[in-house]
Amino acid sequence: MFRLRFGVVILGIVFTINSCDSNPPTEKFIDLTRNQVDILFVSENSGAQRIYAVQDTTFDQVYSLSLGNNNGTLDPSWSPDGRKFAYTNMLVITQTGYPFHSNIYIVNMDSFNNAFTQVTLSPYVIDSNGIHYGTINMRPDWSLQTNKVVFISDRDSVFNIFITDISDTLTGDTLPTVLTDINDKIDIFCYPSFSPDGSKIVYTSKKSGNEEIWIMNSDGSNKVQLTHNNATLNSRPRFSPSADRISFFSSMWINGNDSLQVYTMDPNGSNLDTVTTSGNNYDPSWSPDGNEIVFAKRGGSPSKPRSYIYIIGRNGLNERKLISGDNKAYYPAWRPQP
Repeated sequence: MFRLRFGVVILGIVFTINSCDSNPPTEKFIDLTRNQVDILFVSENSGAQRIYAVQDTTFDQVYSLSLGNNNGTLDPSWSPDGRKFAYTNMLVITQTGYPFHSNIYIVNMDSFNNAFTQVTLSPYVIDSNGIHYGTINMRPDWSLQTNKVVFISDRDSVFNIFITDISDTLTGDTLPTVLTDINDKIDIFCYPSFSPDGSKIVYTSKKSGNEEIWIMNSDGSNKVQLTHNNATLNSRPRFSPSADRISFFSSMWINGNDSLQVYTMDPNGSNLDTVTTSGNNYDPSWSPDGNEIVFAKRGGSPSKPRSYIYIIGRNGLNERKLISGDNKAYYPAWRPQP
């Protein structure tokens, strides 16, 4: 294991964005060591991606978390106790020869002074000509049972899925274990995710030609293709808390519609159900009790595209808007029940 920490960070300073589209952001203070946020999501402001949060009792206020990085933060994933989360930290190095790269970090909301720990340490690779290329480590998913994090990385020149143990100091393995190889055709749009018991991982792969959903054991063995939709996009598969269904979004042509929609299926790929039917919907994530799904919906106009966070019942009923605003909002992650 390696350990790398950053200095004092004021996690309590946040910005509040009212849910009404026309209201400008206002500054507000919240002490995250004493308060709980419940849904994390990503939003874009002036082109930069940032992680935001809401409390499930005050959906009218959105908190912009101060994560100490102006280059971008995304891909939030909750810890088992709901008081920490892993995320992707985008880094732009200005020093000559050290290009853009990204690594995975953890925020401990119970630690005010040393809040951030670094999980991956892979800033760049050097080719045979001595040229530095930035490496990408992103899409973390934190197992709720085994205290492992799965993620994707191109540290081997192509994207693969890796797994790492999270230590008591909230750091990862110096050399994480690779679970896939070049034949699995993993790309940057892959979002690997654990089953609730940590024994399986669902992910996307172009191994069969299209971007389809696969499942494998958490040690990388027994890879099985679950979808055969022949769609250009099947993405972000997630097990329900009870492991009875897998949610995902797809551009498959169904009922005369090839827009992005949210679907669920059995863990073996059977019994496909359509959850959303109108608009373009993506990035589904389960509620802690498994009765609802939070997701992103595209909106706005062609000249000013937007996306908002919605919630819907797992049966496709009672769809309602959770978060609106003047920016794009996507990739929601609902805090698990500890």
